Amino acid sequence: MTNDRALKAAALLLEARRSGRPVAELPPECRPRSAEEAYAIQDAVARSSGPVRAWKTGAPSPEAEPSYAPIFTVVASPSRFPAAAQRLFGIEAELAFRMAADLPPRGAPYERAEVIAAIGGMHPAIELVDTRFADWPQVDALSKLADNQSNGALIYGPQSREWRDVDLVRPPLTLRIDGAAAAQTLGNSGGDPLRLLTALANHCAARAGGLKAGDFVTTGSLIGLVFARPGADVVADFGRLGEVRLAFALE
Repeated sequence: MTNDRALKAAALLLEARRSGRPVAELPPECRPRSAEEAYAIQDAVARSSGPVRAWKTGAPSPEAEPSYAPIFTVVASPSRFPAAAQRLFGIEAELAFRMAADLPPRGAPYERAEVIAAIGGMHPAIELVDTRFADWPQVDALSKLADNQSNGALIYGPQSREWRDVDLVRPPLTLRIDGAAAAQTLGNSGGDPLRLLTALANHCAARAGGLKAGDFVTTGSLIGLVFARPGADVVADFGRLGEVRLAFALE
């Protein structure tokens, strides 16, 4: 993708973020045609929206190539978001890792054991899913990827010290909305989240200067995508791993 095309797409997405008015779609002349072009648009958006405080990754199957996107808004649980600023009210309950050491660019790929050694801790998390597109279901997948894979924010719970002896693919999890059970763990469609984290570490080393100490990495929904509503109170209960809370405030 030429720089002009990436900048044009990024300008549309940035204006949608700034104004709160969604864009219908990315025009054909700047719509991404590959994951690499979508990442170029992400980078152009990040240069004006940063700093990048976290990354998301996920995959549709344990064998599939993961996708990646930066996250700009990272807040601790419990958190409140104005309902009037939301479009989708999308909720994904996930496991997020916080890095304790930098993983900078280098000549050789990082091995799984090296990435695990750089982890400072694991946090239960909710990814708030939102969009800069007016008709989100009809938008093509690469345009959604360019829009930071529809990320709105990452909300993280207290650090867990017990994650190393937990089934990370299918941990205990119940999502409650206004006190009623709305979903339970289905498992991570991408398989082992440490595989996804390792892939992201190498992706960032090649693309973005590498992961940095303090960065969060969230590793894919364990419940699919669940939709809340204005005024809702949302709790993702991970049992002994902790819980995450957010509310969509009406005022």
